[in-house]
Amino acid sequence: MRYLVTAALPYANGPLHIGHLAGAYLPADIFARYLRLRGEEVLFICGSDEHGVAITLRAWQERTTPQAIIDKYHPLLEESLRRLGISLDYYGRTTDPLHHDLSQRFFLRLLEKGWLEKRKVEQFWDPQASTFLPDRYIVGTCPHCGYEEAYGDQCEKCGALLSPADLIHPRSRLTGTPPEKRLSEQFYLRLDALQPLVEAYVSRCHWKPNVGPVIQNWLRAGLAPRAITRDLDWGIPVPLPDMAGKVLYVWFEAPLGYISITQRWAASRGAPHRWADFWLNPDTRIIHFIGKDNIVFHTLLFPAILIAADEGYTLPAAVPANEFLNLEGQKISTSRRWTIDIHEYLRAAPHRLDELRFVLTALMPQTRDRDFTWEEFASRINNELVATITNLIHRILTLLWRYGGEATVIPEGKLLHTRAESARTIGARLEAYDFSGALEAILHLAQLANKGLTESAPWHLPPEKAVGVVASYADLLAAMGTLLEPFMPLHVAPKLREQLGVDLLNWRRLEDPTPLLSSIKLKAAPQPLVPKLSPDELRSMQTQLLPTAPASASPSVAYISIEEFQKVQLQVVTIRSAERIPKSDKLLKITIEAADGTHTVVSGIAQHYEPEALIGQQAIWVANLAPRTLRGVSSEGMLLFAEGEGGKLIRVAPETPVPPGSPVQ
Repeated sequence: MRYLVTAALPYANGPLHIGHLAGAYLPADIFARYLRLRGEEVLFICGSDEHGVAITLRAWQERTTPQAIIDKYHPLLEESLRRLGISLDYYGRTTDPLHHDLSQRFFLRLLEKGWLEKRKVEQFWDPQASTFLPDRYIVGTCPHCGYEEAYGDQCEKCGALLSPADLIHPRSRLTGTPPEKRLSEQFYLRLDALQPLVEAYVSRCHWKPNVGPVIQNWLRAGLAPRAITRDLDWGIPVPLPDMAGKVLYVWFEAPLGYISITQRWAASRGAPHRWADFWLNPDTRIIHFIGKDNIVFHTLLFPAILIAADEGYTLPAAVPANEFLNLEGQKISTSRRWTIDIHEYLRAAPHRLDELRFVLTALMPQTRDRDFTWEEFASRINNELVATITNLIHRILTLLWRYGGEATVIPEGKLLHTRAESARTIGARLEAYDFSGALEAILHLAQLANKGLTESAPWHLPPEKAVGVVASYADLLAAMGTLLEPFMPLHVAPKLREQLGVDLLNWRRLEDPTPLLSSIKLKAAPQPLVPKLSPDELRSMQTQLLPTAPASASPSVAYISIEEFQKVQLQVVTIRSAERIPKSDKLLKITIEAADGTHTVVSGIAQHYEPEALIGQQAIWVANLAPRTLRGVSSEGMLLFAEGEGGKLIRVAPETPVPPGSPVQ
């Protein structure tokens, strides 16, 4: 089978952090390495996303040009990925002229096929700067919380989603001038007309449990025409003579970078037509690794573009999106410096790269948000990687060295079958994009082997018998040298193979319960593969990588008085109706009956409850919470839910029905 593995194109407006690594780049690398070990044909690509508002805004903040910004961050992004062992076959960029040409040809193709329409739309204009303003270039007072520096698309203080028209006293971030409204002509992609074709594609795919509901919610609400062009002075020009000063939207052209980067890879190898093997061949499986904020673009919008082009492009076979990784209980924020940047980690701990990969795999946010803490970082290294995996390796090799360093290897049948079964389990979990589960299976294998070695106690046997018992585990170590390769390829796996004197093996060979080697000969006394992380080393890393906590961080519980708690009014209410809010994959509009009549509550539970299942049920309502507008709906108070296993939200309700409006004491 032929595979094209892609990782989300990072914006070239700043460095990568551990959330990016755990969300897209590490799972993509583990998967690509595993496929190569199985003997599959794999092309693994990525590249810098170098257009759009994120770039121009960073340039404006640093008083420089967009070109200077991308020239600064593009090499930093690639270096960070490669030094962390992300085994890319090619890393490109979207300012490549080849990418510009491809994107413009796609635009013209969609125009020719009748999928684009021109519309006149109102946009904000800065009269002093003589330019149209993207949403992020507009600030003003949030109508919900009164924060005076809310952006034109979202208030970072209260989280409300906004449009520039919602802001009170809006002003341009460029000049401080109140913006004007002006008409502008833009092209829109007829996603509404493409929806039946997109639905047919979606129905043929198997989606992760955190991806499928997002897709279905968008399709249920109905795809709407979406602007494909915008007024901006940085980007790919619209290839029409009457559209001067307009560029292609990043959401449209950036995913096409997967194709143009493949084309550039092929050209770099002197085989420019090889790109078609991956993009125009139905026997190729295309797998996009992304974060959850890009689900819609990769599962609906990008496939819609490829379908609309009608040129036989291969559609994504899977989009294994991950959720978000938080840091010490707080959302990672570059602007607040609440982050661990990869290039800084590389500088502070170049000897702990496999350890970072190990911990981030264990904490990978595959179906729910996860939290990285320094305490767990140390615990995972010391109590799992060192105490279980590398301890097993060091015990066996040290004993072998004690008994002469060489022996005939005759593994027990039980050990062979355990190794083969584990290899099949690990492979199956990787193919299901369960990378944390695959690592757990390796830990379980090491635990079984450690237990078996302890029970056999070769150190109590005569040397001539002891060496045979110890050597029987060498087959397992040879397998571990390959099993660990996708996860820890920089030091742990290659150093193990070096100490054993073995090469990488085909993964399928590991699944066969026959011996992998007949003898072993150590050339030198074994050294521990991973040193324990000391408290002093941990403190040093924390000091270098996370010097200050964000303003909202709290080292301990913030206690309140009983008088403060009594201000919260809780009532039992009965849910009378519930419906989905259009174009939102998380929100439900719920009508409740309380003591003083009916109220409307907007609740982010759409991925946990079908609306119909809530009707007639009772819940606990915070009655005196200030109203807040979400997606144009005024939400009065909130309903209480508990977070259960796997992040599942569970409605909090009385054990037996009570009259609506009953107070909660």
